[in-house]
Amino acid sequence: MRYIYYIIIIFVLLSAVIGYELIIRHEPVKDAALIINGRIITTDEFNRLYSSRPSHLKEKSDFINHLITKELLIQESQKEGIDKDESFRNSIQNFYEQSLIKLLMDRKCASLRVTRCDDELNRYISFINKRLHLTIFSFNSAEEAKKGNFRNGESKITNFEDLSKEIRDSIISLKEGEMIEPIKTGEKYVVVRLDKVEIPPSKTLSDAEKNGIKKILIEEKKENIMNDWVDDLRKRAYIKVLLNGKN
Repeated sequence: MRYIYYIIIIFVLLSAVIGYELIIRHEPVKDAALIINGRIITTDEFNRLYSSRPSHLKEKSDFINHLITKELLIQESQKEGIDKDESFRNSIQNFYEQSLIKLLMDRKCASLRVTRCDDELNRYISFINKRLHLTIFSFNSAEEAKKGNFRNGESKITNFEDLSKEIRDSIISLKEGEMIEPIKTGEKYVVVRLDKVEIPPSKTLSDAEKNGIKKILIEEKKENIMNDWVDDLRKRAYIKVLLNGKN
């Protein structure tokens, strides 16, 4: 008789669990857009995901199918414990850090209000299409470059547009015979002297071309400001490098 009671109790419990699952699965959830097993996606969440959907998912039905497939694969991965693997945690950590850095850089860049004055723009335009005769002096350190021991420089003839943006920005303010301040390129510091400017036949730039150049200059200036900002962060930080026994 006791075993019959046990069987009845077990049957009642199983019925309650099954009934509860059926009720939960069929009971409408307030403001639900999608229910995928135990995962409830609200209308607000769905609209947010849909607004940032990949460009190739143009139709809403395609996006819904994509979302369902992705959620099912995530749930299956969790069942198999993949989310607890060390490699998975490392990849999530790396993604989180990269996303955090990108958001910081984007926010900092968006806060910049950079303009180029007409004088800078005109100087830049005056160098376009010109061939420059340069002498390049290389040094091992900034201190060495600032001492001004300018001998045995490398002569070079190049188009203005082929110079690096750092040298272009510096050289537009020079007259023939003048030199730019030391610039780090790779492991070396260079000082460039403008020896001669070959003036080609004059060409009048359109307003569209001038506006394009202005946008390039503004972006380059933003990049310079961002680089200076990162350098300042490094200078103000406590950094200790321990590699091969060296501090």
